[in-house]
Amino acid sequence: KRLKKKVKGDSAWLRPSRKRKRKPKPKIEGLPGTVTHRSWMVLCAGVSGAMGSVEPDMVQELPLCSCRMETPKSREILTLADRKCMATESVDRQLSRCQSAVLKHEMMRPSNSVQLLVLCEDHRAGMVKHQCCPGCGFFCRAGTFMECQPDINISHRFHQACASVLKGQTFCPHCGEEASKAKEVTIAKADTTSTVPATRAGSSATFLCDMFMHMLNYFCFLSIFSCCYCEGVFLWTDFFHVSCIRPKKLRFHPKQLFISAKQGEIQKVLLMLVDGVDPNFKMESQSRRTPLHVASEAGHQEICHLLVQSGANLDICDEDQRTPLMEACENNHLEAVCYLLRAGAIASHKDVEGFTCLHLAAKIGHYNIVEHLLSTGLIDINCQDDGGWTAMIWATEYKHLEQVKMLLNKGADINIRDKEENICLHWAAFSGSVEIAELLLESKCDLHAVNIHGDSPLHIAARENRLECVTLFLSRGADVNLKNREGETPPDCCSHSSRVWLTLQTNRRNSSIAVSQTFIDIARGYEGVPVPCVNSVDSEPCPDNYKYVPDNCVTSPMNIDKNITHLQYCVCKDDCSSSSCMCGQLSLRCWYDKDGRLLPEFCREEPPLIFECNHACSCWRTCKNRVVQNGLRVRLQLFRTSRMGWGVRTLQEIPQGTFVCEYVGEIISDAEADVRENDSYLFNLDSKEGDVYCIDARFYGNISRFINHMCEPNLFPCRVFTAHQDLRFPHIAFFACETIKAGEELGFDYGDHFWDIKGKHFSCECGSPKCKYSAAVIALRQADSSPQEEQHSTLPDTSSYTPS
Repeated sequence: KRLKKKVKGDSAWLRPSRKRKRKPKPKIEGLPGTVTHRSWMVLCAGVSGAMGSVEPDMVQELPLCSCRMETPKSREILTLADRKCMATESVDRQLSRCQSAVLKHEMMRPSNSVQLLVLCEDHRAGMVKHQCCPGCGFFCRAGTFMECQPDINISHRFHQACASVLKGQTFCPHCGEEASKAKEVTIAKADTTSTVPATRAGSSATFLCDMFMHMLNYFCFLSIFSCCYCEGVFLWTDFFHVSCIRPKKLRFHPKQLFISAKQGEIQKVLLMLVDGVDPNFKMESQSRRTPLHVASEAGHQEICHLLVQSGANLDICDEDQRTPLMEACENNHLEAVCYLLRAGAIASHKDVEGFTCLHLAAKIGHYNIVEHLLSTGLIDINCQDDGGWTAMIWATEYKHLEQVKMLLNKGADINIRDKEENICLHWAAFSGSVEIAELLLESKCDLHAVNIHGDSPLHIAARENRLECVTLFLSRGADVNLKNREGETPPDCCSHSSRVWLTLQTNRRNSSIAVSQTFIDIARGYEGVPVPCVNSVDSEPCPDNYKYVPDNCVTSPMNIDKNITHLQYCVCKDDCSSSSCMCGQLSLRCWYDKDGRLLPEFCREEPPLIFECNHACSCWRTCKNRVVQNGLRVRLQLFRTSRMGWGVRTLQEIPQGTFVCEYVGEIISDAEADVRENDSYLFNLDSKEGDVYCIDARFYGNISRFINHMCEPNLFPCRVFTAHQDLRFPHIAFFACETIKAGEELGFDYGDHFWDIKGKHFSCECGSPKCKYSAAVIALRQADSSPQEEQHSTLPDTSSYTPS
């Protein structure tokens, strides 16, 4: 046969026809963890599968490079790389990752033993020029390496340790030429004038360890996290040890990875991951949990890292929708929790019962876990599970006193209700924790709150025979005569021979507290939060001479312009925080911060019109310019005052600028208002366009109809437009002038027009030292006024006062 002569003019990356008999692999000797250049090649061949075992009499081709080949783009790898270049430079045993943006998405690699890479334009050009070592996959553009020149215009770069070995000879891994023709070259770093020294003999094992760690990372599609150097040396030294003694024909079942991860066997886990065992394998007999679940449950942080680096899904769920992070939190493994959160695990995920990591840790009492979760800011301290329970409720029920103190200091809401309308104080009574109950009461927790069964905390404490809690509640003024839905008072809920019953009976005989009338929710479920009614002053029942409505209504045609084509709208793609938002421009700017509160510079004396985003806008329903349209979110209570009839107080702290409620009622014309007998609930809309209209809350209204006047108000009204932009019919929204503490009564200034009329019949009872409408002030004002001024009357701005 005629032999084809290979000349240097041939393309350097074409596969040659040279075939050689394979020389048996030398046996690796020495101490565990000792790695030579030859053993490095054996190990690499074992991982890549490019040099499998064959019979001695068979022949084998030398593997050549694929530097100039491209493969189709992969969305998974591109996403994993975060659209950044995956190239790694190796200089003087130091590895550095390129972070340049990727323009072309087709993948390249120098050989089949290296993971496919997406590269920037600079490294793509370097790959085509054979500047990437086919053995380890690192770029050789600075430092010391071997260079083969089959042609004067072609240069092949590779590491000496990565040369192909066959029959005792070394060859260029790019073209297959004998490596003896290659020269060792040193190229200086870009940022220094000195050359990079060659690898020191004494540190070759460390260098190879670093190289293999990076190669294995790419083999496992890694890019999001990496261990510190010292930890990496420890883990991968173990890997070299177990790799050198691994039987060649050994294959692992995925179940073995699950067991080894649970038992903390790092070496076995490494072997199985390198062999390609799926780290996301789910054990059907173990509630479909994965190796990462059991490693997190046992607190094996190193194994968690190996699994994550090998492609384990951080947020994978078992059949109960539990994630690995939830397992670590429930079993109090703080280091594993910290690692998983740093790696990007979702902290707010909920299982089938609505539990989050915070609920699980709070329930068991893992103080450090709860503290760390809250410090990250990744989870809401008041998030509720499917039963409506918060971390505070769980900590209260299980008597975790220190945890309750921490949650209170971090601002947990103690008046949030669960699905049965219980608050934390109900659960403190249930568990009998008098220390926690006292803390809650000192934090303004509502002692008179009742659940859907009509039970107060005193009912619960009596039923559970919690004498200390009963005594505490009675000392704080709990009503011993309050009846629940079954008509039972607290003494009826306990055994008649118990000390609790005797205590309640004694208090009943000696108590001078007036009978308390209670109603669970005057809104009848129409609001996002219940609005309870209590009366501990007299026997007046909950008011029922009106119809509770959550939104403004009409009883005659008003012709409100709700045509969607007449709306001005924004086309924002963000959260409407930019100055280009059209709705914000209509309001002069967006006046809400990220928490939905008015900015400090908002003018309360002459508030501008606020135009919130509407259904014609392109933004999301959750954008920051939608607050009033979200409805009532603050927990309020209707209560009987001692001097001003019914009033409204808050059950939670209200930060300054928070939207509290809207003044809701029947929209009527100015002419209709003139003929109505009772003008105590009128609010003038003060429209500058066309006819004048009012809101009358006499027959239809919400909780705002009961807000009393204050000469030093803590609320102020503002005109807001939501679903329409008809300037004649704004919404009247109340915002907090200042931070309002839980338990404080709410009030706004009715205005001079109201008191010019009503001051003839009654005076202000706000009790402020700056009161402008007390009996003395009104008498002085009327004495100084002229007869013409006394006879002049106009519609009052608003009122919600009803004489007691």
